[in-house]
Amino acid sequence: MKDRLACGLVIVSLLVAAAPIPAQEPVNVQTTRREFGDAYRKEDWNRAVDLGYELEKLVPNNSREQYNLACVLALNEEVDAALVWLGRAAANGFCHIDLLDTDSDLDAVRDLPGYKIVRNMVADNRKHRHEETYRVAASTRPLTVLPEKAGGDGPRPLIIALHGFGDTAANYPRAWGPAAEDFGAILVVPNGPRPVGNGRGWGSVDEADAVVEAALDYARETYEVDWDRVVLTGFSQGGFMAMALGTRHPDLFVGVIPMAGGYIPEIDAPAPADDGDPRYYFIVGSRDRAMDQVRLAASDFKAAGYEVDLRVLAGTGHSFPRRTTTELRRALRFVLGE
Repeated sequence: MKDRLACGLVIVSLLVAAAPIPAQEPVNVQTTRREFGDAYRKEDWNRAVDLGYELEKLVPNNSREQYNLACVLALNEEVDAALVWLGRAAANGFCHIDLLDTDSDLDAVRDLPGYKIVRNMVADNRKHRHEETYRVAASTRPLTVLPEKAGGDGPRPLIIALHGFGDTAANYPRAWGPAAEDFGAILVVPNGPRPVGNGRGWGSVDEADAVVEAALDYARETYEVDWDRVVLTGFSQGGFMAMALGTRHPDLFVGVIPMAGGYIPEIDAPAPADDGDPRYYFIVGSRDRAMDQVRLAASDFKAAGYEVDLRVLAGTGHSFPRRTTTELRRALRFVLGE
């Protein structure tokens, strides 16, 4: 029952939707969600179940709320009811198959007759969501910055940069362009698939995966890329997505630079590293509320055998480094092995 806030920081459950609660949402819904979260953290399963049913009345047919209700029902040993609500979540589009497969809250449900049917529904939802997100992403050309100073022909390194929650790709050529130029790298910056105010967000890891896949295909069709020198980076929510996709597709990237992203070890802890897995260069400000999470992520990745560096920027909050180009050059040197 664990998921991530769309801002890139983390919460210990799916109690909160994958995006922040809209301002127009009724106060009683927000209050009930907070109370549900409190009951979950206190392991008061009877109270959590009651609040889950109340949320279903307030926000009917919401797949996230139904999934959460299934989780607390399973924890309250009401496994048959939990399976019913999982099925309703699937029928309403729940598509987070990785979460479904790994969430320990649902351990008691997985051996029930009918669970495989529900799982197949969720897997189909994920497939359809991925295909739709990829189709939309592939139809929208990402922002691209090409190297001008570097001489010579031949394949170029590729940097894919993921913006933060509520931001847009338009702000990233200025931030990343000079450092990419120094390495003769092509910079590709896609927009997130979800509208958020005047900007965009990434939704789920699956959606970010589809957008990055489309960006890689665009680069493959358009430029001469050195596929042994592809770097994935992102800031805030984009930083979390970069870290998650680096572990999901270690064969695609030589290095990953997560900046100020969230981390929950119960969900995001990396598998043991293999030869050739990406290098990870974590960046976070000393005043960033994500600092402890980023420190823990760097420690866990290092313990798992990855080549890791951690850069904590003194006096910096939740923002890009003050000396942006200098810091990004340093990160690129590490992940590219230079």
